[in-house]
Amino acid sequence: MDKRVVRRDFAQAADTYDRHADLQRQVAGRVAGLFVEYGGGETVLDAGSGTGLVGRALAARSALPERLIALDLAHAMTRRGARAAHPSVTGDCERLPFAPATLDAAISSLTLQWVNDLPATLAGLARCLRPGGTLVASTLAAGTLNELEGALVRADGRGGVGPFHNRHQLAAALASSGLSRPHCWEETVVKEASRPAEVLRTLKGLGAVSKDPRRSRGLHGRRRIQHLEAAYRAACRAPRGPVPVTWRVAFLVARKPPR
Repeated sequence: MDKRVVRRDFAQAADTYDRHADLQRQVAGRVAGLFVEYGGGETVLDAGSGTGLVGRALAARSALPERLIALDLAHAMTRRGARAAHPSVTGDCERLPFAPATLDAAISSLTLQWVNDLPATLAGLARCLRPGGTLVASTLAAGTLNELEGALVRADGRGGVGPFHNRHQLAAALASSGLSRPHCWEETVVKEASRPAEVLRTLKGLGAVSKDPRRSRGLHGRRRIQHLEAAYRAACRAPRGPVPVTWRVAFLVARKPPR
């Protein structure tokens, strides 16, 4: 995945992201709750912080750490998600700009699906944790947006959603990270959209459009949208009215072994 494309798409979506981030807010709240449940910490990295949804969820729980470091690949997101009196860094989760054993915890919500090397990314986060430190993360898993995938196959003869790791691949990556007591599980969240075109607009507003340079970008042409809408309805067997939007969310929790 070309990081320049990822950076550009999310930078362009910085102003529209929160308007479309219903699922993202929900999952950020789950990550914040797990962070509190698993012990918290004082110096915490929010890897892929975006517009700061996890920080807001922690603040709403009166659980904001003493030092929450917001890190995002897109500088426009870093600016929008920055919190007063807390550091923010524009940087790459796959090339963390932190010394080993400097973080009490690392949290990440719906970012890891955008990395090219998940095992190396998790190992990098593990290196930055102090002994006993905690990793709490969420990511999208295989099966996400299966209605849209089915529609793209019907319309184009090929899909274009993801690729997302399945639970076994995620669990294996977490187990190989050097962290102990790894836990990995999935939850299915089904949202509803008024029509298939709304699903496309939401993804565009989030910056979560296809990163495949071979695929045309954006919403192109009324006939194209009508064709894709019909294919979406056929894929999910909803000939009229609202349509389902399925998300498979994986949660990863583990600890750095104590000395």
